[in-house]
Amino acid sequence: MPVDILAFGPHPDDAEIGVGGVLLKLKDRGRKTGIIDMTSGDMGWGTPEVRTEEARAAAKLLKLDVRECLDLGDCRVEDTFENRVKVASVIRRHRPQVILAPYYDLPIGRGLGHNDHYKTGQIVANAFNLAHLAKAPCEGEPHQAKAIYFYFVPPGTKPTFVVDISGFVEDWLAAIDCHKSQFYHPDRPRPNHLPHPREAFETYARYWGWQIGVRHAQAFIATTPLYIDDPLQLVEKVAPRP
Repeated sequence: MPVDILAFGPHPDDAEIGVGGVLLKLKDRGRKTGIIDMTSGDMGWGTPEVRTEEARAAAKLLKLDVRECLDLGDCRVEDTFENRVKVASVIRRHRPQVILAPYYDLPIGRGLGHNDHYKTGQIVANAFNLAHLAKAPCEGEPHQAKAIYFYFVPPGTKPTFVVDISGFVEDWLAAIDCHKSQFYHPDRPRPNHLPHPREAFETYARYWGWQIGVRHAQAFIATTPLYIDDPLQLVEKVAPRP
């Protein structure tokens, strides 16, 4: 059965962090949702088996219709034609209307600029196009998703749009908490002056929420113009500024 929105994450916790609140909101509205993990996160803390179980627990909380792992190799994700074909085949199989992926123009390095993050954005953006080409050597019937949007907006970059997730924050954070091997690892002491990653994720959501006059939100970049039939629709639900 086709899904309405399909999110791609480099590692088993990334889609939760970047778009988990939006997936919960859309599921609450009757949409079909899914996550495709590009890797099992085998270079991180915990074994691939542990991370798989954590991903399953998070998928249950997010009420996903689909969750799969392509197992392309943690820290070894590359934008090759072979990987584009694999992702395009996934797109054809699940036939989403909208695709979400990490933004590909990130500062290279640790954190947002992890190799797998921006390479995932590159692969998925290219596969988004490849999936609709009838002659492409992909499994399944050609499919053209209506749009692709990018999450993990880098600092200093203005998003194209921001989605209110205020009513879904607790479940969103609970899904992130499922990844205990990454965020509650006993062998990874955290200096007292540093916030826990969970706090940082919520802070970002509060920051984006403040931009649109709500408590929490998640931000996205569109690299092509958005079609708007009626400009007033853009302001009908705008919250008053504090």
